Amino acid sequence: MQELEKKFVGQAQEKSGVPLEIGGRIWEMMAAFAGYGFPKAHAASYARVAWRSAWCKSYFPSEFMAAVLANWGGYYSQRVYLSEARRIGLTVRPPHVNYSGHNFSVSKLLDSDERALFMGLDQVKGINQRTIKRIMQFSPFVSLEDFLTRVDPRAQEADNLARVGALDGLGKIPAILRRLQNGGWQQNQMSLFDWTDTSEEDWTLEQKVHEQLDILGASLDAHPLELVSEKIVGVGAITTLDAVERIGRRVTVAGVRQTSHRSRTAKGDSMLFLTLEDLYGTLDAILFPDVYRHAKLIIDSTQPFLITGVMEMDTERGEPFLRAEKVVSVG
Repeated sequence: MQELEKKFVGQAQEKSGVPLEIGGRIWEMMAAFAGYGFPKAHAASYARVAWRSAWCKSYFPSEFMAAVLANWGGYYSQRVYLSEARRIGLTVRPPHVNYSGHNFSVSKLLDSDERALFMGLDQVKGINQRTIKRIMQFSPFVSLEDFLTRVDPRAQEADNLARVGALDGLGKIPAILRRLQNGGWQQNQMSLFDWTDTSEEDWTLEQKVHEQLDILGASLDAHPLELVSEKIVGVGAITTLDAVERIGRRVTVAGVRQTSHRSRTAKGDSMLFLTLEDLYGTLDAILFPDVYRHAKLIIDSTQPFLITGVMEMDTERGEPFLRAEKVVSVG
C-alpha cells in the first residue's frame, strides 16, 4: 500500500497536475474505503450498478431522477435528490391534477413541448386513493369547478392540493381557498354559475415553500436556502464545497438538516452527529453536549441555520467534518 500510495500521488501530480497535498488526501479516502471495498464480488456488483446508473442519468436524466424519487431516493433524503435534479437542469414541479400520477413522473406540459418532473399525488398529505384514482381518470381539468364536480374531493383534500400548487392554472391560491371555503360542489353536478378568479395577488414564494414543506415534506418551488441567500452572503458563510478545502480553519456554513443521530458521551451527556446540506453538497458535523444543548430546537426544525466551527479530518474514514462551536437560525 505504501508503494502504491507513492505511485498514485506522484503520477496524479505528474499526469493531471493534482497537488501532492490533495493527492494525499484522495489516497487517504481510498485507503479508508479499502477496509471493506476489496471483495471482488462486492466491487464488481456495485461497479455494474454504478455504470448503468451513470448511463441512465446521462442519457435519460428526467426518467432516471423520476425513478429514483419514486422509490424515495436512497441513502440521502428526498430533498437532496430534488436539489440534484434542479442542479442538472431539470424542471421540478409540485404535484398537479393535470399531470401527476401516483409517484414522481415525467410529463409534457399542455400546449407546450416542455417536459417537467412532477411529484406524485401520493405525497400530498391527507389525500386518499379514491381521490387520486378519480383525478387520474378524469384529467385534464379546464377549470376549478370542472375539477371539483368531476373528482368530488373532500374539503381538506382540495385545500391541501390548492396549498401545494396542484391546482396551478385553475386560479390563484388565495382565490381558490376562498372558493373552497364556500363548499357546495357535488359529483357530476355542474355549477349554475361557473367560478372565476378575479384576484390579482398570489402567494409569495416564501408562503408556497412553507406550505409545501408542511404538506409534502419537501419544497419544489425553491430550496429553503434560496429564500435566504442574501442573508447567507451577508454573514460571510461559505459553501460545503469550500468548507472541505479549509481543514484546520474556522468556517461558517449555511445549511439545512439532512440526517442526524444522537449519541452519549462517557458522562452520559447527549451529543449529535449531523449531516447538513446546502445547494452544492453535504457536510458532516459534530455537536458536542454544550453546543447541542443550545442548538437542539434549531436543528430539529426544517429551517435553514448557520453553523460555525473548525474543519477537521477524520483520519480513519478519510472524511472531513465540522467540529461545531455555535449554531444559529438564519433570520
